[in-house]
Amino acid sequence: MYYLIIHLYDEGLQEEVMLALTAEGVTDSFVLDAVNVRRVLAFEMPIFAGFRADLDRRRGFAKFIVALVPDKRTVLNIIETLRMSGVDVEDPEVCRFIFFPVESFPV
Repeated sequence: MYYLIIHLYDEGLQEEVMLALTAEGVTDSFVLDAVNVRRVLAFEMPIFAGFRADLDRRRGFAKFIVALVPDKRTVLNIIETLRMSGVDVEDPEVCRFIFFPVESFPV
């Protein structure tokens, strides 16, 4: 079993990601709103207000998608499905995939 974490930075791709997960049978996942720490520093801590000029506008949107998947092949299939649908999975400004083996209880 693998734990898949997707950092999604492009709002227009959320539906594509959800479709790719569903196509691989991954329906028990969680989608969380996220805020980049640079944005928090720039807008909520006056001492770091100078960071505002450095923020990329695309970083305003962020989702944190997590799911348990049965195996590494499933993760790679999800990535390939997104690639085939035109998502630039190689661009860390668009999305980032983190996955690692885990054990779960109850099984």
